[in-house]
Amino acid sequence: MSLVSLVAAFAVAIIAMLITGTSWWWVLGTAVLGVGFVAFTARRGRHTPWSTASGLVGPGHAVVFWKPGCMFCERLLRAVGKDDERVTWVNVRVDKDANREVRRLNDGDELTPTVLVGGRVLRNPSAEEMLASVAEGQRK
Repeated sequence: MSLVSLVAAFAVAIIAMLITGTSWWWVLGTAVLGVGFVAFTARRGRHTPWSTASGLVGPGHAVVFWKPGCMFCERLLRAVGKDDERVTWVNVRVDKDANREVRRLNDGDELTPTVLVGGRVLRNPSAEEMLASVAEGQRK
């Protein structure tokens, strides 16, 4: 979240406090919770369009379908780190083709994270499971 957004949120909180006469602690607390919620659910994160990522699917490389607000996606992202050589992230909320593909792979469900490694489809894998599958593909 940018500093400008944070300052704007607090300015709105102060104006609301002055207009309504509400306790400043309540308004400030509400503003902090609101900013935190927006920052969590609106997380932009990494995204490669499916049109590009589909060409990277193969042994030794993982393509991860993810969406903002998904705690399992967040956990996987934190555990894997910035392994851009072996992992590509595709946000299904901003890419209609990716959303269509993840639903095709999961019988109509928007199940994330869904990971493609070679011909394998991993649904909500641990970082260890995903990276082991990638390493196995690199050995072949």
